[in-house]
Amino acid sequence: MLAATLAGACRRAEAPRESAPPRGPTLAGLYWGRWPEVPEGMRVAVWLHEDGAVLRGSWDLPPWHGELAAVRGSSGYAGLWREEGTIAIQQGRERRVELSLDARDGTLREAGPGHEAIELRRAGRPTTELRAGLWLGRWTGLPTGVAVETLLTPLGERRWRATYRYQEREGTFDGDALPGGGLAIRWREVSPRDAVATGRGRLLPDALGFRGTYGVDERESGTGLWTLEAWRVP
Repeated sequence: MLAATLAGACRRAEAPRESAPPRGPTLAGLYWGRWPEVPEGMRVAVWLHEDGAVLRGSWDLPPWHGELAAVRGSSGYAGLWREEGTIAIQQGRERRVELSLDARDGTLREAGPGHEAIELRRAGRPTTELRAGLWLGRWTGLPTGVAVETLLTPLGERRWRATYRYQEREGTFDGDALPGGGLAIRWREVSPRDAVATGRGRLLPDALGFRGTYGVDERESGTGLWTLEAWRVP
């Protein structure tokens, strides 16, 4: 009886435990980034990993290899944005950054006036369904880890048109939906000197969206690979 009474008194004397402060979901995986050095119409693959309160990231944009190390605060992250040259003549550089977190979609943006505008957006959900919206295209010849924003628009009767712009080049392709999924495309690209290149390709369903070969003139292969993955697609 005495032991039960003492145990009860001890339980009543215990102070209530404080709960941990609320926090959003952990950031991890592929993000597509833009900052002033990224050419217009292009995005860089940035891999993020959050371990506790520390966020780490890495990317490649030749001739630079970059890394991010930041600590999570109440509204975002503060830390170091560092770039190392991948060739001997490129000297490393670094600066402090503050990245605000958009709770609606997990986008990270550099906060504060007078700073370079860094934006990191989460990769889209992979799909092999053709839908209108902004996709990311990659093909042979682009720098590793870089993709081109590609706007996909339906034309009706199972036909689609894509438009994109990168490094002062303007490109389009018209595609006919294939019975088993994918597109048979006819592409056209205009260089800064108004030189026109044309060709064909065939993009088939793949784990991340669509993947296939392309060629010049009337050939559907022989030049390289072309991939297309959904990014900002409803």
